[in-house]
Amino acid sequence: MWLMYLDDRYLAGMSLWLVAGGVTFWLLLRLRSMWRGMPRRMTCLNAGLSLWMTLAAITSVELYFALIYDASDSFNMTNVSKKWFALHVEPQKKFLTIDPKTHQGVWYRDDREIPESLRPDQKHVVFFGDSFTFAQGVNEVKDRFSNRVRDVLERETNGKVIVSNVADAGIDLHWIKNLSAKMFENGHKIDTMIYVLCLNDIETYHRRHETYYQDLSRHNPQFFLFHDTYFFNWVYFRLRQFTVPAVNGYYSFVQDYYSGDPWRLMSQDIEDVHLECQKHKADFRVVIFPFLHNLGPSYPFRNAHQEIAKFCESKGIRVLDLEPVLSPSADKGLTVNRFDAHPNELAHKLAADAMLKKLLADFATNGNPPRDGT
Repeated sequence: MWLMYLDDRYLAGMSLWLVAGGVTFWLLLRLRSMWRGMPRRMTCLNAGLSLWMTLAAITSVELYFALIYDASDSFNMTNVSKKWFALHVEPQKKFLTIDPKTHQGVWYRDDREIPESLRPDQKHVVFFGDSFTFAQGVNEVKDRFSNRVRDVLERETNGKVIVSNVADAGIDLHWIKNLSAKMFENGHKIDTMIYVLCLNDIETYHRRHETYYQDLSRHNPQFFLFHDTYFFNWVYFRLRQFTVPAVNGYYSFVQDYYSGDPWRLMSQDIEDVHLECQKHKADFRVVIFPFLHNLGPSYPFRNAHQEIAKFCESKGIRVLDLEPVLSPSADKGLTVNRFDAHPNELAHKLAADAMLKKLLADFATNGNPPRDGT
């Protein structure tokens, strides 16, 4: 299973390397038996064996990263992270046709198809968002917050509430605004639209980020040992992470943006989506996800959360800020791993519980009163 996700050139190159290593080891052993009693030759031979063992150890580490190590990283730049996407995302990708006439649509990640038509008595709750909502780094979609919410609401309402997720990694509010408008335009039923806002969604509202990822790609390695391997490629990007300002200073722009022109532009788009939902008699709600690796008493982006929540409340948009929900559990570890700051399974569970209690409490379940919380 693992081998099918490795590049053919990598497999061919590694196979030749292993064969060459095996033949070399056999020759060294043969020479060792022939050169006994020859000190000078044995010294050279022992040096050769030491070098062989060093290369064998490095090769073992490389094979571990290629075949066993399974993890994503925040920017999805390493070959290891790309392998994670191939293993855990590609098999779960499905296509939703937005416009049947042009066959235009979007790819999404889930364990079932999004219904393109629903009964009149069914309500459709649709989550929109980026990689946090998409659940980058979470192996199984059943563990992400939208699927947890879906399991509860669909079970407790006997299928009268259907929950879908059309998020994707790397998208922004511009994409969400256009997609939701096209879905409404083409008759897709959305009764409640939930925009899961990650604080870095604001980056596309500043000209500085127009070529950000293009500029970042210039740091991709060219030398084959760093470009085509898994371990050396991983080490290369770990070192670049601490030396490239665009990476290690990635989150520094947020505080300034939420008190400047980017926030004015972004808030206008949030209001536009809200108005589009009202036009189509749909409810619009917002969830604010914090930067999990910064959580704690001195969380630096609390003012940004307050600015977003204040704006939403002023426009009559129901909003849930997850920072107070997740901060008490920060010491338990809420990120996928040390190099991927996306929410892990625990963070998704806590987020789902909070959404059910505080954001979706008005959804009656089997005739029972709504859940506690507002």
